[in-house]
Amino acid sequence: MLDVISIGGATIDIFAKSKQFIVDNNLLSLEYSSKAEISQSLICSGGGATNSAVSFSRLGLKSTCISLIADDHLSNYIIDDLKKESVSTNLLIKNKKDTTDFSIILVAPDGGRSILTNRGTTRLEEKNINWNKIPKAKWFYITSLEGNLDLLEKVIGFAKENNSKIAINPGNRELSQRKKLLPLLKLVDFLLLNKTESETLVGLNIDDKNFWNHLVSLSPTTVAVTNGRNGAFVFAEGRHYFSPVINVKPVDETGAGDAFGSTFVSALIYKHTPQEALFWAIKNSASVVSALGAKSNLLTLKQIKK
Repeated sequence: MLDVISIGGATIDIFAKSKQFIVDNNLLSLEYSSKAEISQSLICSGGGATNSAVSFSRLGLKSTCISLIADDHLSNYIIDDLKKESVSTNLLIKNKKDTTDFSIILVAPDGGRSILTNRGTTRLEEKNINWNKIPKAKWFYITSLEGNLDLLEKVIGFAKENNSKIAINPGNRELSQRKKLLPLLKLVDFLLLNKTESETLVGLNIDDKNFWNHLVSLSPTTVAVTNGRNGAFVFAEGRHYFSPVINVKPVDETGAGDAFGSTFVSALIYKHTPQEALFWAIKNSASVVSALGAKSNLLTLKQIKK
């Protein structure tokens, strides 16, 4: 039996960090017609499904991911990355009619970033998946499905039928379909959102006194809300927990959410309390932002236990 099956996007991430990027008034810019020097660069696999699957594997769990990729040279980066991390690639689905999705990630000197994404037609559909070949798993970890709530409903139903627990980190396209999404969230075991996403879902500011009551009424037993450099909140078993971030110098904030959510679920699989899971999640996300790329500094089980 697998520990976790991640499902969602698989991309190629192209990182470029430059000291000449200008951050001003919430904008990341470069002087027009200039030729800037790149201080750090990286090409690697990305996307919520591959990032989380590698995180689970580094933490000693048996993982795989369900993603739609193209049959091109870019997809080889994804397959090779996953194999190096002992993540099974048996459930990757190849679409021969398109190119693999990729993102260009411009990283500012302070670690903040802006992302340019090229999306092909590699959105997962129910018909792409051979459901009979999916092995038993303790958990399903669902990342953004590009707004495909019909597929989300199918995955949740499949997981329930097979007695798997469900974690979900929905994207903006799912959240924009709030009316259809809310009944599905009642069926999951762990919900991860960032501050902006949680406010969108609830319709209230996080500082509103009714915010947490509303969120918990909409969500599963355990819900986490990350707030960037201001830490993270968890509501579980009727209790409210908070952890500040670990003070590290951020190099690149890409993948912090993927690291947080996958590590939290990993800790639950290892039978840790929600409070201990929060500590693990904060520790691994801090490690990830201290290096370029979403996978470079993911911790191993031995490292996270120190």
